[in-house]
Amino acid sequence: MEQWKAAVAEIRKVDGFSRFLLPPLYEDLQAAARHGPVIILIASQYLCNAIIVPTSGEPHHIPLLSVTLADLNNLKDRFTRAIRHASRMTPAEARTDLIVLLRTIWDKIMLPIVDVLKNVLKLRRYSRIWLCPTAVFTTIPLHAANPFQTRKDRSGKEPCLEDLYICSYTPTLSALIRSRQMMKKRISPSFVAIGQGQPGTGQGKELSAVDSELKFVHELFPATANPITLSGDRATRAGALKALQQNTWVHLACHGKQDHEQPYNSHFAMRNERLTLLDIMEQDIPHAEFVFLSACHTAAGDEETPDEVIHLAAGLQFSGFKSVIGTLWAVDDAVAKHIVEPFYEKMFEDSEDGDVMDCRKAARALNHAIQAVKTKVPLEQRIVFVHIGV
Repeated sequence: MEQWKAAVAEIRKVDGFSRFLLPPLYEDLQAAARHGPVIILIASQYLCNAIIVPTSGEPHHIPLLSVTLADLNNLKDRFTRAIRHASRMTPAEARTDLIVLLRTIWDKIMLPIVDVLKNVLKLRRYSRIWLCPTAVFTTIPLHAANPFQTRKDRSGKEPCLEDLYICSYTPTLSALIRSRQMMKKRISPSFVAIGQGQPGTGQGKELSAVDSELKFVHELFPATANPITLSGDRATRAGALKALQQNTWVHLACHGKQDHEQPYNSHFAMRNERLTLLDIMEQDIPHAEFVFLSACHTAAGDEETPDEVIHLAAGLQFSGFKSVIGTLWAVDDAVAKHIVEPFYEKMFEDSEDGDVMDCRKAARALNHAIQAVKTKVPLEQRIVFVHIGV
């Protein structure tokens, strides 16, 4: 034991290892909230809580007294059924079940948090916030919380969460801190759009809208990024891996599949074989900045081990991408382009800006895109997209 203590003491003398085998200090974790508060949501059999880590000052503890662990599990199951049911509905049909569930999220989970953000922290409208869900909270679309009510004075609708703040997710505080630190090492941007509408045998049905999506994405990108497109027979596992290594920005349109039993086998469907999360994480992707995953289930966690956040979007963030757009469930490729177009238009609207390609604009651009398509994209296809990272 004495030898162990001596060895640990020596390690702690090494630069950067002063907290070796010690819990991180609060001031170190608070670096995650440098550009906006981080809300950690914790579910247990004893009590459900939220902890807000503000940009400065002490954390704020919010007991979520109106919801229990059993309630959350029930909410998760009801969401699964509601999304499945909505996928079989026509765009004109009312998503009544989904609306009821999103109102429940607002009333029981997000409203007490918003009260603190607004009245205690005095957070201005359209400020950035980060949601850091744990346990069963990872299976619930917190960003889509909505009261679906008319104001008392009949002047319009009560604002939902995304009307008030620009929401992002982070799997952990350290992941967000690391992404911010890596933003300091930037190079000239380059862009590749990878699409596979005709995946190999057994990898899913044909996606007829992929090629048209790649075409207008390519046209929206600044010429200074030297945009290239990889599709059809060129969009293979090897081709996609090489493109990921050589470019800073990536748009990926294809089938995505989350493997709940072996998360590292979660994959994107390419022309010849699957591109797995493990394939990507084993690569050196030194200059990665932004990736838009226009594919199904890329930000859906594992229901059996929800605290082990190893889905495709989080995996790409851990691999070096600082800003990621992912999806919580199945996305209709014919509908996805309605989100993608206003998203990139917003990203590059300031063409005179010398730093027009800034991945830190992604959360705000996604919020804009979702607002822009309210009248033509069904509710479940609007809220499927989430932003993760800086």
